[in-house]
Amino acid sequence: MAGAGAESEARAGAAVEAGTSWRGRWGVLTTPVRLRISAEAITWLALAAGVVLRVSGYAEGRALYMDERSLLHNLRLPVFDFHTTLSEFQLAPPGFLTLERILVRLPGNDVMTARTVALVCGIASLFLFRAVARRLLLPAAVPVAMGLLALSDWLIYYSAEIKQYSSDLAIALAAILLTLRAGPSPERSHPRGLLALAILGMVGVWFSYTLTLILAAVGTYLIAGPLIRRDIRGTLVLAAMGAAWLLSFAGCYVVSHRILSKDAFIWNWWDFAFLPIPPRSAAELKTDFWAIANMFDSPSDVRMPIEMAATAIVAMLLWIIGAVSLGWRRPGWLYLLTAPLVFTLAASALHQYPFHGRLLIFLVPAVQMLVAEGGAALARAGGRPLAIALGAFLLFQPVSDALWHRFVQPLGHVGYDSHGDLRPDLLDYLDHLGPHRAERQR
Repeated sequence: MAGAGAESEARAGAAVEAGTSWRGRWGVLTTPVRLRISAEAITWLALAAGVVLRVSGYAEGRALYMDERSLLHNLRLPVFDFHTTLSEFQLAPPGFLTLERILVRLPGNDVMTARTVALVCGIASLFLFRAVARRLLLPAAVPVAMGLLALSDWLIYYSAEIKQYSSDLAIALAAILLTLRAGPSPERSHPRGLLALAILGMVGVWFSYTLTLILAAVGTYLIAGPLIRRDIRGTLVLAAMGAAWLLSFAGCYVVSHRILSKDAFIWNWWDFAFLPIPPRSAAELKTDFWAIANMFDSPSDVRMPIEMAATAIVAMLLWIIGAVSLGWRRPGWLYLLTAPLVFTLAASALHQYPFHGRLLIFLVPAVQMLVAEGGAALARAGGRPLAIALGAFLLFQPVSDALWHRFVQPLGHVGYDSHGDLRPDLLDYLDHLGPHRAERQR
């Protein structure tokens, strides 16, 4: 009897356990699943999308653009020919020319082979950008910044063009990343970090003219600490590195000047982009303001579902908020990110570098990062919902454009701006708006 009772209790317990287990499994199946996607996951998703868009843009094998055709003609010169003037008003860094001349001599389609450098640099820029953004920005700003860069029409397009703009971007990001890793002073950094930065500076200027403007920011950022502390040894180490950069750039300048056409056309073509700084009248101040505002549209591709000029002004305000946010935490990092813009404006004022369009692609990370930082700083007051809303607002247009150009109309030169850039920019929009406003007033 006792055994029968125990057996009955065991069966009852098993039945209860089975029922509980069944209800538990049913509960798992019927309970709503709350998906939590981390900022890091969104960042990687945006990066992956950027890789796919760049590879697909390259694989489309679009027709050669005018500048590409002209540069390709010069790539058929002997690999190390730096005595012959480049034809059709072309200019590219000597190291970049050498690499491209080697590539077009390889078996296969010379156009696709020549575009490989831009593709590799475009993809590398995504990974470099993520590494820099994670160090500089608020966590909530990183996926938004990554989305802006990965989905940018400009950067996708120029990742498949036989020009140096994509490599300018990658080399600039590499220099900033090495600077962050090297640390604020020789004593607080690993010697290998400074050595890598020194080598990048000496070699990189032969592949990217704009690296000179980045190195000006990097050098002054690094040397400020030892100078303030009166650290003679640290100052001398960094001064020697800067001198090596200057000597290398001087050699590159001599070679580049030798192969540049002496015709005034190229200077006349870009004359409008040599800004009047400092402005000496209200008209010049207006010119400077809209030239800088235009940078947020072209090439930085900060586009919103609102009117074009309003978008640029909102982007500038977010950029300023982002600059304050980063500067409050780490003033040195803010300097490192924004000083290249100041040096570029100075070069423009001195008629040494045009401040416009595709020539400013190397400044895109500083614009997009601080715009995203500004959005994240604003969202702090409203918490996660506001952060999501602002992020969605900033990424709505880039996502829409990426889908449109991927599945409806392939990205290409379908409507040039007045100086051969990817599309009509803010300055073209304002010029077009002027006559229409005058007509309405009459």
